[in-house]
Amino acid sequence: MSESPAKGVFKTAPLAELLESVGVSKSSVIRVTGPSSLSALVWFCRHGFEQVGYVRPGEGCLHEEPDAIIVAHTCNELDLKRLLSVGRQVRPGGVFIFQFRSAADGSLLGVDWLLQQAGFTAEQRLERGRGTLIAARRRTVAFRKAA
Repeated sequence: MSESPAKGVFKTAPLAELLESVGVSKSSVIRVTGPSSLSALVWFCRHGFEQVGYVRPGEGCLHEEPDAIIVAHTCNELDLKRLLSVGRQVRPGGVFIFQFRSAADGSLLGVDWLLQQAGFTAEQRLERGRGTLIAARRRTVAFRKAA
């Protein structure tokens, strides 16, 4: 397989394997966000995905709950914190996929905490050079905090 010209998350083999492993198919409703969204949308169209679209961070897709939301750039903890507002729009049981810029071992603990607070559980991790590709599944039942 050839590599996509897009940087970050959109390398053909790793992304295709990750999508398959978390149950995202070519007929799934997928929304892409981030600065490299155009390249990502082209990648998905070239690979036969049928229901792919763009969602602007902060606006969301109020009329639908996509099966997957994919962040089309590498993010740090602050970026992830901002992007989780978009991630929460994925349907319960859906996935939020992003690449995290790994700076230190402890930084992934912070990512897990942020995901937990937003109602997600990290399900798959794929180490890739300077970052980690993470697929987090939205929990179907939100936990209530004790008063």
